[in-house]
Amino acid sequence: MDSTQVLCKNDAFVFEFEYKQYRARVTHTARERSLNVSLGDSHGPEQWVNGETDAGKERIRRPMLNNAFLSLSTVRFEMNTIPQLVSKQLAFVGLATNRNRESLDMNLSGSSDSSPKKDITVESSNRILCLMSHTGGGHKASAQALKDGFGCIYGNTYDVNVVDLWSSHSPWPLCNMPKSYFFLVKNPWLWRLNFRCSEPKIVHETLFRGYAAIVSKQFARVFMEYNPHLIVSVHPLMQHVPLMSLERLRGKVAKPIPFTTVVTDLTRCHPTWFHKSVLKCFVATKIVVSQALSLGLKTTQIVCHGLPIRPSFSIPSGSRAYLREKLGMHKDARTVMLIGGGEGMGKITEIAEELSRRLSEIHQLVIICGNNKSLVEKLSAKIWPFSVHVKGFVQNMSEYMSCCDCVITKAGPGTIAEALICGIPIILNGCIPCQEEGNIPFVLENKVGTYSEDPVVIANTVSEWFDTNDGTLEEMSARAKLLGRPEATFNIVRDLAGMSFLMFHPQNFQPFS
Repeated sequence: MDSTQVLCKNDAFVFEFEYKQYRARVTHTARERSLNVSLGDSHGPEQWVNGETDAGKERIRRPMLNNAFLSLSTVRFEMNTIPQLVSKQLAFVGLATNRNRESLDMNLSGSSDSSPKKDITVESSNRILCLMSHTGGGHKASAQALKDGFGCIYGNTYDVNVVDLWSSHSPWPLCNMPKSYFFLVKNPWLWRLNFRCSEPKIVHETLFRGYAAIVSKQFARVFMEYNPHLIVSVHPLMQHVPLMSLERLRGKVAKPIPFTTVVTDLTRCHPTWFHKSVLKCFVATKIVVSQALSLGLKTTQIVCHGLPIRPSFSIPSGSRAYLREKLGMHKDARTVMLIGGGEGMGKITEIAEELSRRLSEIHQLVIICGNNKSLVEKLSAKIWPFSVHVKGFVQNMSEYMSCCDCVITKAGPGTIAEALICGIPIILNGCIPCQEEGNIPFVLENKVGTYSEDPVVIANTVSEWFDTNDGTLEEMSARAKLLGRPEATFNIVRDLAGMSFLMFHPQNFQPFS
């Protein structure tokens, strides 16, 4: 190494190095990082991997990142005196990207320092296909969380497409299958019957083989159209049939498309979540790890990072007082949030009315009605004795949740995980039978909330928490934060990116020389 220079100022640094006729500068701006740079020949050849330019096939050396898929927020390379460097090899010094969602740029110049620079944007070549189904808001939210996670870490390096194969690429009547979800959950005994009867392997595999006979051609056509480097499923009905459809592509693609599953349940999961042919299965808790092992998955297939949650929940958004003022609330008032899920389901009106009887004027209530527009209109028209903020579907859920002192919600895994990250005590007011029932003891046993379906009991609990300054809320909040896993989405995304990249770009990770 001829020379190395590192300049640090505030939350940015510039890293410059020269080697023979090559000179590069890496500029990093984002958040504060501890920086410990040590470069030189004394480290020996094992600290470096080889890169190669197309012009002259000359060798250069570059440091190997500890995590090849953990990247810089804003990375630019300015290459001076590198004649006709057109290889993308050097781009992988800063593999993956920027939290500001800018493109990864390389400025390449000719043999003279005075030559005009030419900007070349590295084109996205990594395609991820995420399979979900519109059965409630949770699966869609998880898919969007993964897509946003790729954007935050890798910018436009990865092209992530979220597809509902059942609704968009299946013939009638299978295309209406997701719509049956809302009818079933409104009739819990029917949902329980459907869940329990489809648990045996012989039952659901027979059903899936019948479905595959109908839709496998269409699904295979979709896979050919998107041509993904990796397929990710975030729905229990998106394992077996898509994997059967991929069998039709054998011999038509150069390499088998790797298939992974991201389980979006916290505790009890339907057996259809787990398929032995997946490359990796990402789960949220040790409870699900045990279930996956009991259903035949190997330990090498299972990764426990946590539940994929929107990246905005992982980014500090300010104090509660600041957020309340920003959202048009009283900054010093105790605040409770009432959530009806993506479709605004549950005893929202009854609970809100009981809260209005028990809470005082110094308190306030935020009601999130999701896509239930009629409920928004009904509650907005009502005259309340204290401050009530009625919202439909909101994009800044992390801000609304972070400004509250406690949350009332059904036992959906996504909302529970979000509340834990925010450190918000939880009052569970119901659940979908079977897969959400296990979430109730999870909350109770970890002492981060309570459970009741009675609006009167719920209102009394909130009133007691707000009026009694005995530290109960603060203790539950601290325990919730310890359980929260704010890095889960980013860890899953990095692993997925690693699998995709290593499968289809192995030439960029050469053995140590």
